[in-house]
Parts: sequence; C-alpha cells; structure tokens
Amino acid sequence: MKNSNEIIADEKFELCNKLRLESRINNLAPDNSKPIYNQNIYSLFENFLIQENYLTEISKKGYSQLLDKIKLNEKKSDLIDKFSSELGYDPYFGFSPNTRLSCYGYLFEQLKILDKSSWQYEFCLAYNKFESVGIDKENYDYLKNAMNKIPDKKFEKIVYRIIFLDLIYFELE
Repeated sequence: MKNSNEIIADEKFELCNKLRLESRINNLAPDNSKPIYNQNIYSLFENFLIQENYLTEISKKGYSQLLDKIKLNEKKSDLIDKFSSELGYDPYFGFSPNTRLSCYGYLFEQLKILDKSSWQYEFCLAYNKFESVGIDKENYDYLKNAMNKIPDKKFEKIVYRIIFLDLIYFELE
C-alpha cells in the first residue's frame, strides 16, 4: 500500500469511528450524560483501567496482559459500576458490541482504498477467526493473534484500540 493511501486510510478510519460514536451518542445517550465525556469515552475508559491497575501499559503487551487477567477471572466485580459512578452516568451506549469491524469494511468495500496486501486485511481475517470460534475468554489467543497484526505505531493510536476496548468493556460488565 502506498504511503498516501495509508494516510488516507487512517483519516477515513478515524472519521468512520468518530461518526459511529456520534451516532450512538445522538441516539442512545442518557439525558444526564456529559458530551465531552461521551466524545472521549474510550480514552476515559482506558485511563480508568490504568488507574485501577488493571491495564499496566498502553501497548500490545499491556492489552495482552489485561486479556489474560479477564481470562483468569482476575477482575473486580464492581469495576464497570465504579467507572459509571465516576462519570456520573452509565456509559453503556458509548461502547459497541455489534459494529467492531464495520469501519474496516468501509475502507475495503465502499472506498476501496485497502486491499488484501494491507495489514488491515490481515487483522480482519484474524479477528474474524476469533469471532468464528466464539467471542469467549477461552479463545483470547485468537484475539491476541489479531492484535499482533496491527503495527506497533498504529496501535499507539486509540482508534486502533477501540475494538479491544469495546470487547473489554463488555467482558468486564
């Protein structure tokens, strides 16, 4: 993939995720929610996981360790309740259990700016493998394999960690 296509893909991917979040906010946010929190729900959740010493670092290694903790049921039973309490409302609407790969599909199918040679394609195949064997703690090795398809520099951007934060939120709920 050419460098300019990669830049465009990043921009379109970020925009797609932002629009999907805004749509959920507009359609599902409770009246007592705070717009600035809603727009930054993933960063806030990630920061909360760090403050609670649940996520040790923002890296693939840190996320892998977090998935191991969840797999081994090393979770605090009230973690999501505490996060909701700190926000002052239930942020459930901000997380998406159903549209995890949709923005990747948008780049492939509608915009046609990515092809089978891209890391995004390899990631989608690996993530689909995780989903096909069952979105279950016992299958986290498939999820870790998918995570490892994302280049380290890309993983530094929260937009590429959203898919994992969605899953983690629902696993901890």
